[in-house]
Amino acid sequence: MSVILDIDLVLKNLLEELGEKAYFIIISSENGLILKSHINNEEFNKTAISLNISQVYESAEEITELIGVHNPDFNLIHSDNFYILSVKILDKIIIILMEDQTDISDIFRIINSCIKTN
Repeated sequence: MSVILDIDLVLKNLLEELGEKAYFIIISSENGLILKSHINNEEFNKTAISLNISQVYESAEEITELIGVHNPDFNLIHSDNFYILSVKILDKIIIILMEDQTDISDIFRIINSCIKTN
């Protein structure tokens, strides 16, 4: 049995459910290569964001290995009225900048519903 993340469906469903609450959604590979993105404001540098988040995961994996705990599945940053949520799942990283009034559990529900098994 194989498991895949349908990134087209992830982007579509996040945009449908979050609407204007999402300022950008970037789906990248683990090394920072952008696979899909939606950005409401063109001033964001999606390549730099993706690369920096992938480096955050790389550093976090090294640190967690040193202290003997499991690698992180997600990272949440709160700044003023915004969340930056990054989720690592099935060799992909999903990065979302959104309003802080968003229910984070909805994001995980949406992403999990886009996992397909064969």
